[in-house]
Amino acid sequence: MKKFFSLLVLSVSFTSFGQQIALNSQYLFNEMIVNPGATGSKDYVPIHFNFRKQWVNFPGSPTTQLLSAHGEVGKKMGFGGMLFNDVSGPSRRTGINVNGAYHLQLDANNYHRLGLGLSVSLTQHLIDVNQLETYLPDDPAVLRGYNNRMVPDANFGVFYHFKDKGFAGLSAHNLGELNRDLYNFETTFGNPLVRTYYLIGGYHFAVSKDFGIKTTVLGQMIETGTWQADGTLLFTYKKMLWLGASYRHTDAVAFLAGGQAGPVRFGYSYDYTLSDIGQYSSGSHEVFIELQIFKSSDNSSKTPWLKRNRVYEPRI
Repeated sequence: MKKFFSLLVLSVSFTSFGQQIALNSQYLFNEMIVNPGATGSKDYVPIHFNFRKQWVNFPGSPTTQLLSAHGEVGKKMGFGGMLFNDVSGPSRRTGINVNGAYHLQLDANNYHRLGLGLSVSLTQHLIDVNQLETYLPDDPAVLRGYNNRMVPDANFGVFYHFKDKGFAGLSAHNLGELNRDLYNFETTFGNPLVRTYYLIGGYHFAVSKDFGIKTTVLGQMIETGTWQADGTLLFTYKKMLWLGASYRHTDAVAFLAGGQAGPVRFGYSYDYTLSDIGQYSSGSHEVFIELQIFKSSDNSSKTPWLKRNRVYEPRI
């Protein structure tokens, strides 16, 4: 029971102080979840599903599901969104994000682009008191803790990408900083949803014709003064298979593997926990599967519906 309440304190702290997106070890395969400026930056439409089970064997450990999709819907416009469900013990966050981005062409060949993205979200925050046990019967702090709030918010991001090789971006989440008492305690919280900033970057280095090295870094800073950083190193073969590891500062070491078969990309990661919670759990597991549709070998049109107004000259 002591471990359960420790987890409850941790999950409430993350929710209260600006954790807009759930922890994800394979963010480098879906940059849009971190930066809305990446919306529509691919030369295909990715339909991406991610499942993560954190701190296995730890009572009430976090479980997250994420479904997202995005693509180019205009000559320079991107549109997409995601559905997410994040459960930690008795607390749950379920919501939707709708993203839009405008991509600036920075060179004549369109190799370098800059995406300016905006995301609006609606999140349901829920605490189920039926899952709680207290030392005091009918504890008023818990009874008042039952809440079901729909909270709107917005995120903004700037995302630079160079072909399919390199990218970098800066984004800000929880722009609204809404002053909501999510848990309905007697003492109202002030600005429980604090702004969070993400800095992401990566590059795929070609070692030879078939082999490459992909590096990615992610930094997170919450305006309360909390920060976190991690780095990932992957070895790739023909961009169809990869194997590597990442380090999340003072939290975990993750091992990643995956591949691509036709239009389907898939991956798995295992996190070995470095924090004290590692004494009570057997690590974290995460899998994703992505279907890439409307993918073409050239970049003349990223999505086929953009060709609907094309005029063809009749042959004589």
